[in-house]
Amino acid sequence: LAAHQPEVDAMKILLFSSIAVVTLLLVGLQHQQLSHLRAENTTLQQSAAEADQLKADLAKSSDDQAQDAEEIARLQEENHDLLRLRNEVNQLRDARATFEKVSAENQRLQTLARSAVQAVPKQAPMQPILIRVDSLYDRGQGTPEAAAQTLLWAEHNGNVEVLSRCMEPKRWSRMYSSASEQARKNLLGSMRSNLAQMVSIGLVARRDIDAATVQLGIELHSTDGRTVKIVYTLNLQGGNWIVDPTVYQ
Repeated sequence: LAAHQPEVDAMKILLFSSIAVVTLLLVGLQHQQLSHLRAENTTLQQSAAEADQLKADLAKSSDDQAQDAEEIARLQEENHDLLRLRNEVNQLRDARATFEKVSAENQRLQTLARSAVQAVPKQAPMQPILIRVDSLYDRGQGTPEAAAQTLLWAEHNGNVEVLSRCMEPKRWSRMYSSASEQARKNLLGSMRSNLAQMVSIGLVARRDIDAATVQLGIELHSTDGRTVKIVYTLNLQGGNWIVDPTVYQ
């Protein structure tokens, strides 16, 4: 047993040495794992911090996008209002231009009207002219009074040629040219019949509206004592006075 004691001690020493080595290895491995875990933990913490920062950045970006959307909507509304105001301004400019044009035209017409009134001299009241119907004849159209008598003579005699020459063309067209043959005969017959009952004609009033327009007041005296009043408006056209009669009782 004593002979084997050194071997036993050597084995113990070897066993303890192995245990020590294994223990050192285990401790080293644990330290290595601990360091690795710490490094991973640090990396995870950094990743978590980065994730939090990304979340914060994303939230901020969302807020900025919302603010940008609100700003875009506000700018679009302002642009819409600006376009509406610009359109209203253009309409007001057009209206102002039209108003100025109309005002200028109105001023021009007023000036012409004043000039026309001033151009017509004041006239004394007309001395009545009494003419027997059977004394009427074609006196031409050189004066308003002559044209009125010529028209009445043409009516009394049914002279279509002189009637068309004395009357305002549009009125004559409505009365005669555009009418049927029977209507024409009726018109001429009515004219001759009306004047056949008259014994005299009086030119009793004259009103010079302007240099080319005159109104004559005429009285037709019938055989039964009635008086028919007529107003002739005469216009100077091409050196001749043209009649546009309006009849009233």
